[in-house]
Amino acid sequence: MQPSAHFSNLCEKSEISTHTIAFIGGGQMTKAIVNGLLKSGCISKDQIAISVATSASMKRWKQDGFENCFADNSELLKAFGEGIIVLALKPQMRKQLYSSISSESLNKAGLVISIMAGINLKALEEELAEKGYTVGVARMMPNLPASVGAGASVLSVSGNLTDSKKGLVKFIGNQFGICMEVDEISFNAAAAIAGCTPAFVFSMIDAIADGGVLGGVNRSTALKLAAQTILGASKMVLDTGVHPGILKDDVCSPAGTTIFGLRVLEERGMRTAFIEAISASTKRSMEL
Repeated sequence: MQPSAHFSNLCEKSEISTHTIAFIGGGQMTKAIVNGLLKSGCISKDQIAISVATSASMKRWKQDGFENCFADNSELLKAFGEGIIVLALKPQMRKQLYSSISSESLNKAGLVISIMAGINLKALEEELAEKGYTVGVARMMPNLPASVGAGASVLSVSGNLTDSKKGLVKFIGNQFGICMEVDEISFNAAAAIAGCTPAFVFSMIDAIADGGVLGGVNRSTALKLAAQTILGASKMVLDTGVHPGILKDDVCSPAGTTIFGLRVLEERGMRTAFIEAISASTKRSMEL
């Protein structure tokens, strides 16, 4: 059986248990995805290959038990170029990547997934075609909570990507959380929600805990209460399907403590701040 046919069969079954995933770039997002995949049990460490930019990064990955680490992208592609290739480098570094690999280095790739911020499908297709890859590309933006199996990934695919390969990308994304397909035109905004919001929420947890400390709660307890409360509130939105505005109203009893606190947040421009934060992150991704 030819490699392409074998890969197609794997895609139809949404299986990656006998396939390899090669990450070009070994940063935080690669670590989050890898940890999420390993946590799901659908893949083992020896099926994962990673190219890194520094000896320090190489050392960290190997200390964590990953033997398939490469300092040279060409060597990575020679050894693992027939599997799934994940472009996990900074977008401004992609030209350097393309110049370092041969014109046919991607012609045997089973599937190419880009998690580079801001690089649209049209640009990816044109750039990858120059390296021998012309069978459709997937654009995905996972987020840091993928590392604990609670990620939210945004997906957009090129028109010539087969249904079986699209199914495989979704399968991968769903192994470390949820994976939602969106139109390319709204990808950057959706990616800002998924990719940037964790930092906003981390800041929110920290600030809420500070408020508790101000009131006399020890920091460890305050952090756990804040984090668990946000986790629980999020779970209510997801599990019940009830609009968060309605759930908010349910908590706010007349002249109660919650509505007094909420008034302060509204006076300080909480909603506008979040709206503008997502808008700013979206615009920045389009500048990369």
